[in-house]
Amino acid sequence: MGRIIGLIVFIIFISLPDLYIYFSKVHESFSSDRAKMIGRVVYFSTLSLQFGGMLFLFLYVTQGGGDRTMPINLLQAFVWSMFIVKLIILPFLLVGDGYRLIEFFIKLANGSEVMPERVATRRTFIKQAAVMVAAVPFFSFLHGMTRGKYNFKVKNVSLTFDDLPAAFDGFKVAQFSDFHAGSFDSLASVEYGLNLLQEQGADLILFTGDLVNQYAEEVDPYVDALKKLNAPFGQYASLGNHDYGYREKESRSPENRQRIKDKYAESNLTLLNNANVKLEKEGEHIRLVGVENWGVARYFPKKGDLNAALEGVDPEDFTILMSHDPTHWDAEVKDFDKHIHLTLSGHTHGAQMGVEFLGMKWSPGKYVYKNWAGLYENAKQYLYVNRGFGMLEGFSFRAGIYPEITVLELKKG
Repeated sequence: MGRIIGLIVFIIFISLPDLYIYFSKVHESFSSDRAKMIGRVVYFSTLSLQFGGMLFLFLYVTQGGGDRTMPINLLQAFVWSMFIVKLIILPFLLVGDGYRLIEFFIKLANGSEVMPERVATRRTFIKQAAVMVAAVPFFSFLHGMTRGKYNFKVKNVSLTFDDLPAAFDGFKVAQFSDFHAGSFDSLASVEYGLNLLQEQGADLILFTGDLVNQYAEEVDPYVDALKKLNAPFGQYASLGNHDYGYREKESRSPENRQRIKDKYAESNLTLLNNANVKLEKEGEHIRLVGVENWGVARYFPKKGDLNAALEGVDPEDFTILMSHDPTHWDAEVKDFDKHIHLTLSGHTHGAQMGVEFLGMKWSPGKYVYKNWAGLYENAKQYLYVNRGFGMLEGFSFRAGIYPEITVLELKKG
């Protein structure tokens, strides 16, 4: 019963912008009859799809959810995308209603029922501007739901350290993160991304958490593709917050959590749960450390233990840490007693939407996370936040912030 009430509240909430937009008659703001007709068709078509999608999701969830790996993610992504597009329109309409107030006071002052032409013209222009501005994210989301979500990008990063052992000069670490197996709907596209990762010829492959959304069986279709990943120094992983089960009581059961860990092993990814391993080359070594999930958010599991993970690590050891949530770096890692040279995280997905073009880098994720994507540095310690390989459940799109494979080359200064 609680789930049904929650869904009803959600539908009411997500419908509020539509009421405002409808009564503002944005779809009829253009002068020509043809433009008005196109506006009506686009508006009511997307509105029908949105509400039809919400009705389907409502029935789907209330009937028990069916197959948890069923590809309903595209439908959920469409519903959320339309909601975001309409939120973008709202500020324009609020400005337009500001002109409506101006119109009222002008009429009142003049004692006239006739609205000054310039006020009406500005209101019409604002509505048209709202439509044109909203068209950009609208088509971006359509691209993100179809091609963008599998538009894998390789990010090459070179880092120089004075105390890197000479034998590891030129050592390449490939990182991927946030697989979220249950959000995929194309095995061929996932295989393409993993093959691209393998083609980078890295010495070490690291996965920084969130293999699934909620349930271990989500990853079953992709285990064989993950098993093909192979690097001379191994394939290691750390747990993310979704790997402890998420939201539903059944997913948080000890049995499901253990099955998720077993899927890591089945996928040939060695988990470092608050542990470390020595990687040796030509008589020298570096330390690879992994912690369980740790983040500042109270609603995520906080299982990471740096003291346990760094047991046996000497102060002079060159150290790479896998920690899923980048808030861990600011909260504990960078000021920890033992110097950690490089921390690799994920978790943020770069919000899966934003702009990265000609040096511009923006995403709504920056308002949630201080370190939301890419490279950060503090006192010769580095943090790299991977944008994620997959997508959040229900947000099956990538608009401007594309799935990432990171290749970090370590250089001796």
